[in-house]
This record gives sequence, C-alpha cells and structure tokens, in this order.
Amino acid sequence: MKKQRILYCSENYSPHDHRFLTALGMSGHEIYWLRLEEGGRVQEIRPLPDAVIPVAWRKNQKPVEWPDYKDLAQQFYSAVELVKPDLIHAGPVQRVAYLPVLIDFHPLMVMSWGFDLLEDVRRDETWEENTRFVLKHCDWFTSDCRTTQEIAINFGMPESRTTVFPWGVDQKIFNPDGRGSLRRQFGYTEDLLIAHTRSWEPRYGVDIALEGFFLALQEVPNLQLLLFGSGSQENQIRSFISEKGISDRVHFCGYKENEALARYYQAADVYLSASHIDGSSVALMEAMACGCPALVSDIPANMEWISDGVQGWVFRDGNAKHLAEKIVRIAGQSKERQRCGKNAQSKAKIEANWQKNFAKLMESYQLMVNFSRRSGK
Repeated sequence: MKKQRILYCSENYSPHDHRFLTALGMSGHEIYWLRLEEGGRVQEIRPLPDAVIPVAWRKNQKPVEWPDYKDLAQQFYSAVELVKPDLIHAGPVQRVAYLPVLIDFHPLMVMSWGFDLLEDVRRDETWEENTRFVLKHCDWFTSDCRTTQEIAINFGMPESRTTVFPWGVDQKIFNPDGRGSLRRQFGYTEDLLIAHTRSWEPRYGVDIALEGFFLALQEVPNLQLLLFGSGSQENQIRSFISEKGISDRVHFCGYKENEALARYYQAADVYLSASHIDGSSVALMEAMACGCPALVSDIPANMEWISDGVQGWVFRDGNAKHLAEKIVRIAGQSKERQRCGKNAQSKAKIEANWQKNFAKLMESYQLMVNFSRRSGK
C-alpha cells in the first residue's frame, strides 16, 4: 500500500488510542488525529506519539449532544478540507464515525469499540437509527470480535466488507517469562492470588467480582485479591470492602504501566473479569499471554477466548454465588490452574499478537480503498 494520509478519529484519548496511534505512526503513513472531546476522566497520561499530528477543530469543548452534530459536521468538514486525508478511520460507531458519514466522506473505515454495539445501540431509537445510518454509508467495518461483527451485519453491514482482528498485546512485554518471581516478593505463596484489572464501572461487574470473592472467602480463607485501576464506583467498592471486613484480603494497586502490570499477571494464579459487556478484552489477552488462566463471565466475547476448563473457567454472568463456587473449586486445583495457564498462553501467542494482528488493519485499508474506487465513491 503506497503512503497514505490517514485521519484517525476517536472519542477521547485512551490507552487503546495510544496503541493504535503509536503503531500507525510507525507504519510509514502520514497520520493525523482528531478527537471528539477533551473533557472527562483522564484515561491516558502518555504523550501523543511524535509522528502523529493532532487536529484542532472544535470551537468549544462542552460535552457533545445529538443536537450539536449539525454544527459539528460543518466544523469537521473544515478540518477534513484542511487535512485532505486519503482515508478516515473512525470510531466508536455512533458518536464519532457519524461525523464523516454526515459529510459523505469516502473511503471511510468504521471501527467498533465494543460498547458502542453491545450497549449504546440499545439506548434509544436515536442511537439505533444512527448505528444503521453509519453502517449503511461507510465503506468498511472492523471490530475486535465476532460478537460485534455479527451485530454490525444484523444492522445491514455486508459481511464481505468487514474485518475482525483482536487488538492483541505486545508479547515482548506480556509473556510468561519469570512467572512467579514477583509472587515470592509478595509473600503470599500459600494463598490463591486473584488479579482484577477492569475499570470500576457498572458494565464491568466489579460488584459481582467482590461479592463472589467475599462469598468464596467464607469457605476458603486463603484468598487474596489484587484490585487495579479506579472508576465511578470507587465509593461503593471501598464501602463494601470495609463493611465486609476484608480489607486485609483486597489490595488496591492503582494503575500500572505495562511492564509492571505484566509482572502482576505473571504472579497471579487467576485473572478475574465479571464484565457484563465486552469485546475481545485486551486485559484478558494480557493475562493469558502471561500464562495466567482466566475466570470470566459467560458473555459471548469472553467465550471466544475461554472454554471452561481449557484456558480457564467461566461463570454465569451476574451470578456472584456461581462465581464463588468456581473460586472455591479453583483454589484446590493447582495442577488444573497450571494446565489452563499453559493453554491460555498458547492461545494468546497465536491469536493475540498485536504486531501480527495490526497487519490486518493495513490490509483492510487497502481492501477498503480498492472497494471505494470500484464503487466510484
């Protein structure tokens, strides 16, 4: 693919944006970045990659509402006229990809972020109509799992113009090397060490994870939970831990850079996610790549990665009691944990390689450009 001028459009600036922009910046193409909003919780503290050129385009930075899009479309059009991109890569579906569709830009790749098709599309008729509108008028669609691909197809996106690729992980960082060394530093050699790295938001079921952990403690006292990150449910989470008297069993670890986070995955016996809504979770892939077996809710995207008793275990979504039963069983099965950990690492090595999977995006750009030319857009 010859050198292209690519405009990457996203909602804010997250670790996933940093990952894509870093890789795009190293691809040899000319990369511009436009973000819909700049307010709200800071998700990524690393600076924008040097090779990426930010686009200033909005006249004000108030939170965006649906009535704003008429004016925003004009401002977006002006930005596109200034950049003159060869293609636009935009997502999430409704709030961001809606803009290039409004100005009838081609070629346009729409990228689902998971929650846009798993949750937002069901908010009301406006969200549903905008989803259908975007997918009808874009040239290509990409997502990180078959679950969201199937939803897009059901909304009218031709399967022949879709690409599925898990965003994957950097396996130079996330790997099983030295697995267990950090564990000895913790001193919890006799306990079952569980790592939870999902944000403290309702969609990720942190309350279910904590309730299940508490119930399991009643039968198996030698459990430890490493709780990473933060979120809007922080007060609720801290109150639960205090009220249940398990502060000595739950450890607040905050945010960790990738290299440090990998060592925690290497130390943990089990990775836990009680998410109600998800695509191919990068955190899940990180843990698997480090040889850490996973205990996850039985939502469709998780089931694409974890088969019960193979790469880890699954429990019924939203069922803290069933989660507790699984934890109790896992605690007494060290050989099964080792076997599942090896299976998880093997699957991640093949299917969750960021460098390998990112190449699918480059291929999709070319396929999209070819389609756009053939269709005369």
